[in-house]
Amino acid sequence: MSNKTKTADLPESDGNGFNPAAQKFSRWNGRFSITITLVTAIGLLTLISVGSVLGVGVWLAQKNTFDLLSTNAHQVVSAEVNRIKQHLKPAEYQAKFLAERIAAGDIDPADRDRFGTMLSGSLAAAPQINRVIFIDKNLLSYFARYDRQRRQITLGTHDYSGDPIIEARMKQIVPGINWGSAVWREDTKKTYLNVAQPVMVNGAFIGAVVAVVSVEHLSDFVDETDSGLAGRRFILAGHDHVLAHWLMARGYPGRSNEAPLPKLKEFGDPVLAGIWRQRGRRELFMELPAGTKGHVVDIAAKRYIFFYRELLGFGPEALITGIYFHGEDIGQEIRRMVISLAVGIIALIVALIAAIYMGRKIARPIVRFSAASGRIRDLDVSQVAELPGSMFRELNDQSKSFNAMLRALRWFELYVPKKLVEQLVKRGDAHEMESDTRNLTVMFTDIAGFSTISQGLSASDVAELVNHHFTLIGACIEAEDGTVDKFIGDSVMAFWGAPDKQKHRAERACRAALAIADTIRNDNAKREAEGKPAIGMRIGIHTGDVTVGNIGSPGRINYTIIGDAVNVGERLEQLGKEIYPPGTDVAILISGDTAKELGNAFSPISAGRYKLKGRAGEMEVFKLL
Repeated sequence: MSNKTKTADLPESDGNGFNPAAQKFSRWNGRFSITITLVTAIGLLTLISVGSVLGVGVWLAQKNTFDLLSTNAHQVVSAEVNRIKQHLKPAEYQAKFLAERIAAGDIDPADRDRFGTMLSGSLAAAPQINRVIFIDKNLLSYFARYDRQRRQITLGTHDYSGDPIIEARMKQIVPGINWGSAVWREDTKKTYLNVAQPVMVNGAFIGAVVAVVSVEHLSDFVDETDSGLAGRRFILAGHDHVLAHWLMARGYPGRSNEAPLPKLKEFGDPVLAGIWRQRGRRELFMELPAGTKGHVVDIAAKRYIFFYRELLGFGPEALITGIYFHGEDIGQEIRRMVISLAVGIIALIVALIAAIYMGRKIARPIVRFSAASGRIRDLDVSQVAELPGSMFRELNDQSKSFNAMLRALRWFELYVPKKLVEQLVKRGDAHEMESDTRNLTVMFTDIAGFSTISQGLSASDVAELVNHHFTLIGACIEAEDGTVDKFIGDSVMAFWGAPDKQKHRAERACRAALAIADTIRNDNAKREAEGKPAIGMRIGIHTGDVTVGNIGSPGRINYTIIGDAVNVGERLEQLGKEIYPPGTDVAILISGDTAKELGNAFSPISAGRYKLKGRAGEMEVFKLL
């Protein structure tokens, strides 16, 4: 039997081992050259387009105009929906935030000074809210009200017992966000939207936090979006009542407890009042994107086009937000399009038709590549999908190279803190990261009795336990814009104030520590329910000067911090063993330097003065509760 291998007949290589024909053969692989394809397609399209474009030009112009109108209408309505959400959602957020703080015991409505500050802060954070109220189960309230004319916030109390509207509203409240129907208040002569969040303590209802937005203010918002734009915008509450309109921006007559909103059929805008009329109504002659509806109605011998969308979740009835146009506005657009087409049709035959057709064919993978590259630029590697192949050789090679790079970056992302890399990338120049001295707040955490807890566990169980623990702690630290420096066994080292300088570093670290404590307690409750031992941990926090920057050898560096302040943070964590009794779920110690930086929201308790290992003299230490 011959030991020779049969090979394809290819031209021999030159003296250097390079075979041009073989390389050309290997580069084919069923892929087309994008250059040859473009030249051939544009040439053929030019010959075909010259004979056909004149006959279909006007039809294409009209179709494009209607498509553009449909797209623009959808974009306008979508923008209005988003703006309304941005206007109303802060009321939900503030009500929920305050209710959660009360339920958690962070604030006490009986502490009028501190609670009043929280209520005032809610109004300052969301100026579209007119009033924030806490109403207890006895209908006694404490509120903060924003006077827009005087631009000042006032605090006060009110007894709503005997108020049938408030009594009915409180009975309707269920767990979660509760948007109520529009309510007329005789004392202010205004109609309000309100959202309520119940406050539950140990499963018992103690009251509700209510955020109020006036309809007049919402109408101001709609009126502002009307400025300088064609068409009239509106918001309906269901199909029968007007919630916001430019005519309501300065009030609207005839409202009362029985009729807090004007009826649509009697509204002062005759065009809007006729939106649902059946006589003279026709369906639109164009397709609309999903979610957007529309129709045409003849009103007073004139044609009007309505576009609208339903918005759920802001009351018992759907909100209908939309816009209407006069029919002549569209006619003018069509006439302008026809004139432009007639003037420029010869010049656009080759350039426009060939560019649109081929651009759509070629641009799709390029746009996909650009979007994926943008996510990689933002270090959002986990959300990037691999690019599919292409019939064009150059684009196919691009996709293969990109996918190989993406797989490498996914591995790289596992070993480098994403948040830290984002901050360093924003700084740009590597020289800006040279080591310097900076005042930072350092945190050390450690699991108490980890050796005992891990006894009898397999290696995978120990890894799962530690990874879950680090996930909980890391989320609390990153929520306060802290930087996780490293994981050391079952310990975490984190700091605030670098790479970006931060205000209130100590407060951020202490809020993170308290959040960690709440998270660990909640997790322990789940562990005990599963028959697992609870996890105890210690936290030490210190504020002081450290050396921060890129530290390491030329071949491998870490962005980290070193110095005496780092050691103090670790010693404080260890000191928790002596100060807190055994079995403490979370022991938090902070230094006196950190305690000095805290505001009134914190109440550290002195634990005395202690001598820390490796330091001369004693240091005052505080417990953080």
